[in-house]
Amino acid sequence: MKDLISQYEKKVEKFDYKYFLDRKQYQIASALSALLATISITNAYYEEEGNLTEDEYILRLYALLQGLFVSVDALYSLAYSLTNSKNFININNNPHMRNLRYVRNNVVGHPANRIIGVKEVAYCILDMNRVSKNFFTYNIYTKDNIKTVTIDINELVASFFKESNTLLDELYNISLKSLNSAPLKTAITQTLDGYYRNGHFIENLNKFIDAYVKEYPKAKKEQHRILWRYELILKLDAISNKNQNLTDVIDYCIGLELNKIYKLIYGKDYKHRADFELPSMILSLYRFFNRNPEFIPYIDHLKDSDDPLFFESLKAVYEGASLKKMQGAMDYLGFLITLFMGNAWDMIYAIALPISEYKKKK
Repeated sequence: MKDLISQYEKKVEKFDYKYFLDRKQYQIASALSALLATISITNAYYEEEGNLTEDEYILRLYALLQGLFVSVDALYSLAYSLTNSKNFININNNPHMRNLRYVRNNVVGHPANRIIGVKEVAYCILDMNRVSKNFFTYNIYTKDNIKTVTIDINELVASFFKESNTLLDELYNISLKSLNSAPLKTAITQTLDGYYRNGHFIENLNKFIDAYVKEYPKAKKEQHRILWRYELILKLDAISNKNQNLTDVIDYCIGLELNKIYKLIYGKDYKHRADFELPSMILSLYRFFNRNPEFIPYIDHLKDSDDPLFFESLKAVYEGASLKKMQGAMDYLGFLITLFMGNAWDMIYAIALPISEYKKKK
């Protein structure tokens, strides 16, 4: 752990906090300050002390989780200040960073208010008797279920520093040069134009990725969101299904992913984004939400399969659509359930993306 923290400290210091502070680039300076504070918090947590009381363990746990959580936000802020986009670097879809956010929110952030839906509330309770330097346990209580979660603190902290060190390397490389956007803009525009006009996009998408990798030769999908979305598109395009309605959903999801990439390059939606035709299954689900607004709060838990309340929320919406006999919505949600049972995590995100795009009818 000491080596990981030492590497992290050196990588943060490479950005030269004082340089940015003196030049009044306060967003970057503030992010770097928060990242540096995490070193002190973590070192204090791991300082050897004997005979710590239960109260002291809990106090240290709260400080550690909050410190790591703040550092994730600082990485977001640093990425945004350098790229003008929180999504250019793949922080949000890093499973280790996501897990840290959920753990912090459940234990320290909002334990008494983890709402699933209007009629169902989840409460998180830290097991005070099972908090040690290396592990802690908390329970998620819903009306009909109790889920016990045990966290390996060393594993959580190590994963944070490993991922942060890689992300800091990528952000530092970006800080040294400006993005050569002209060929990227041309290639991604041609890709979306082809998708919108005739559904042909793969050749131009590959040209775009070639240009992107040329600009960032060391880029990996774990850090670069564009490469991650590219892989999702290839997986979606490879799906073969005889159900035309489901095929329409897959094609639509490809369009959403292409637009996400376009937006990372241009900072705005593709010009014909609003003209993407909604598939019948998605229309059915949107109608269900419009007619049954009590189910809308579940959407927050359907954006990420790592959310501890994802599957409960998915089942609740499916059962609601079933009661209302919304066949299209049922088929769509049923496909997501199948993906979940098959541990197809990336595909769950890609196919569930239209749910995140739902806008409440006024």
